[in-house]
Amino acid sequence: MKKIALFVAMAFIFLAVNTQLGSAKIPSTPHMQQAQHEAKTFTGTVMKNGDSFVLSDAANKTSYGLDDAQKASQYEGKKVKVTGTVDTASNMIHVESIQEVA
Repeated sequence: MKKIALFVAMAFIFLAVNTQLGSAKIPSTPHMQQAQHEAKTFTGTVMKNGDSFVLSDAANKTSYGLDDAQKASQYEGKKVKVTGTVDTASNMIHVESIQEVA
């Protein structure tokens, strides 16, 4: 009888643990959320803003921070096409590539 009671108790514990593990969600980080967005192309002029760089789009009256200052610094003052993903919370483009446009 003790073995049956012990078996039943262990079965309940096993089910309770598996139910909790199955319903547990892995918290998403901003980086993981960003990975879900597709890369887009933006055009504008690279401008220095303090120690960082921004892409200024005069046509749409918009500007975005550029997260890769090393790449952006090469194009300061030039009209460019930036490919990357936008973090809407910080209005920052995570730069994949920058190309000068004519």
